[in-house]
Formats: sequence, C-alpha cells, structure tokens
Amino acid sequence: MNEAQLRDEICRVGQSLFNRGYVHATAGNISVRLETSEGGGFLITPTDACLGFLDPARLARVDASGQQVGGDRASKTL
Repeated sequence: MNEAQLRDEICRVGQSLFNRGYVHATAGNISVRLETSEGGGFLITPTDACLGFLDPARLARVDASGQQVGGDRASKTL
C-alpha cells in the first residue's frame, strides 16, 4: 500500500474499533511503518485523537529516528 492508502486504512480501522466499542474517547493509537519506497518512517495517530473521527491528512508522520516531520503532534506513546 502507498502512503495515501495507509492513511485511509488507519482511519478506517480506527472508526471500526470505535464503532464496535473497543476504544473510547482518546484511548489508544494506531501506527504503521512506511516502506522505504514511500520515504520510510511511520504514520501514527495524533496525541489525544479520537480513533472514531480521524482525518487522514492530520495523521502524524515521523522519520525512522522518531522525529516528527508532518501532521499533528504524534501520540504521546510514540
């Protein structure tokens, strides 16, 4: 999957978990490692974000060393 597809998938999974009652409010986070061909690093849900209402464009992106390079502030459990 490319980065755009992964962003959509994180949001889809977050909404599914929320709708089924597995997470509530701002509990939990979701992350994925990006392939080197996609620039490497990770996508992670933002800190204090509700998994049921994620915006793909606002997901945090961090490089391989954990430094934020885009999006909203990464989850505090980074």
